[in-house]
Amino acid sequence: MSAHTCNSCSTPLNALNWYATNAAKCIYKCKTCFKRDNRVVNKTRIYLDGDYIKKHDPLYNLLRPGHHFSSDLNGVVSFERTTSSKEGYVYVITSKAHEGWVKIGMADDPNKRLSQYQTSSPYRDFTLEHSVHSTDNRKAEAEAHLRARLVASQNNYEWFKLSVEEAITILDNLNEHRHVRATKKADTHKKEDNLQGSLF
Repeated sequence: MSAHTCNSCSTPLNALNWYATNAAKCIYKCKTCFKRDNRVVNKTRIYLDGDYIKKHDPLYNLLRPGHHFSSDLNGVVSFERTTSSKEGYVYVITSKAHEGWVKIGMADDPNKRLSQYQTSSPYRDFTLEHSVHSTDNRKAEAEAHLRARLVASQNNYEWFKLSVEEAITILDNLNEHRHVRATKKADTHKKEDNLQGSLF
C-alpha cells in the first residue's frame, strides 16, 4: 500500500486511482486530477448546452469554438458568418409517424422535397405545414434552427419537439421576414402574434 497522496486533492493514492506510469515517474496525482489537468483541448470544437455541434450542423458556421448556452445566445448570435448564399425556401414538415415533432429544413422547392420524403415512407404520411421564401436559405435555416432549439423540449439535428404553431411562428419571424411583417398595415396573424410574445 502506498503512503502517497494526490498533490491536488489529497486523496490517498493506490493501484485503482493512480496511473502506473505516473507512479513510476513519481507524479503524485490521482487519475481524476491528472485527467483534469492534462486534458487535451480541441480548439475547433463547438458545444451548445453541452451538446457537441458537428460540422454539418448549420450552427457550426454561426458559433465560435468553445462552450455556449442557449440562454446566452438569444438575440446575440450574428448570422453573417454563413458563406454560401442561395435563394430558396425554409419549410416545416410533419409526419404522423413522429407525433409532436417537426422538421425544419431548406429546399429550392418545398413541394418537391415533400415528395422526396413521401417516397421514403410506405404510408406517405408527411405533410408540408408551412414554408417561407428566403434570399439566403442557409442563413434562414440556421437562424430557424437556433430559435427552435431555444423553444423545443428536444431536438435531433433538423427535427424539433415543438408544436406546428410554434414552428410556423419561428419561420414567420425570421430576421429576413420581420421587416416585411412590420410594414403591413393590417396584420391578420393574431394567433401567431400572441404566440410570438411567449417565444421571443
